[in-house]
Amino acid sequence: MGHVEVLHAGLALLAARFVLPGIGPDVDQAITLACELLAQDLDTPATVEVAALSYGTPLRDTGTLIREMLQQQGFPAPGPVAGEAEEFRAVLRALATGGLQAGEFFVVILNYLPAWEKQDELDRRLVVLLDDWARQTTPQGRSAAAEALRAVAREAVSQSG
Repeated sequence: MGHVEVLHAGLALLAARFVLPGIGPDVDQAITLACELLAQDLDTPATVEVAALSYGTPLRDTGTLIREMLQQQGFPAPGPVAGEAEEFRAVLRALATGGLQAGEFFVVILNYLPAWEKQDELDRRLVVLLDDWARQTTPQGRSAAAEALRAVAREAVSQSG
């Protein structure tokens, strides 16, 4: 993965952190990511502002600005009133870019999956691939299964817009 792809994975994960369980995005990581984006000439007005923040600034004071940076960089974060589909798309995008690992996705998807009889084709493909990933006993097998999972996520993200 090249440096720009690593930055994109960071942006996708930062956007997903707004909806993933936990305390939300890490502001210090957002600042570091913004600085790295600027170093790669991937600047936007909000990226410059995030890069200028002080480490230790609380999320409550910067959440809107971080969301603006993500939007301007092409990785929009779901808003506070986003529906499950929008939230799931952000999580899928983080998986697709490699920002979210298969093990993390495994835990998160359980909150989004409907019952088997109500699942669509994508839901079922993800369940089957996650089951394959969980059954792997070697690092090589887990890596291959995780890549297959990311490929399905990339396809789903590209088809949804």
